[in-house]
Amino acid sequence: MIKAKISAIEQNDGVSVFEFSAENLSLKMLSLENLQNLKIGDEVRLGFKSSDVFVATSPLLNCSVSNEIKAQISDIQKGQITSSLHLNAGKFEFESIISTASLKRLNLAPGDQIYAYVKATSLYIT
Repeated sequence: MIKAKISAIEQNDGVSVFEFSAENLSLKMLSLENLQNLKIGDEVRLGFKSSDVFVATSPLLNCSVSNEIKAQISDIQKGQITSSLHLNAGKFEFESIISTASLKRLNLAPGDQIYAYVKATSLYIT
């Protein structure tokens, strides 16, 4: 979970885009839910599934994903088919589940600096 503060809200036709600030992060969430009770300045907790986090060894250019989190790999739980990356981004710790084939292809190891990406539709308020 990431503790964040709502910094902007845009709403139109039942769709909302929320912008959040959290420590050194700026995140966006796209929501179809009725979240009329939230306002700028409110503190919330954000979550996302570890299977919705994809990683890259360098920043992505010209990409539709708006949430980029620079992180360090603190641990890797390597499985036969999938592997779990334990990531640290300042005060925030989270996980990414990727295929073990991708882990090998990217040659990832604990201590590596990576870029984690989460789609705005994957973020939710807990």
